[in-house]
Amino acid sequence: MEAFKFATTVLKNGIIKIPELENFTNQKIEVIVVLKSEKRVKTERNSMNDFLLNWAGFFSTVETDDPRFNYLMEKYK
Repeated sequence: MEAFKFATTVLKNGIIKIPELENFTNQKIEVIVVLKSEKRVKTERNSMNDFLLNWAGFFSTVETDDPRFNYLMEKYK
């Protein structure tokens, strides 16, 4: 089975123009249409301070005697 790939645009009247395939005249073919996804616009990344402001309350209920944990929690409040 041979496969051909090409990019084209559907016209306003619904017609899809494809390149000449002279070797396949009077033969049955199967056509598969796949929509191209649009490139997503990357959103602005949040800063570390924004993250900590949003999530600091989530971590505040943890009580521990670990000095490293306590230091980091105080540092990023």
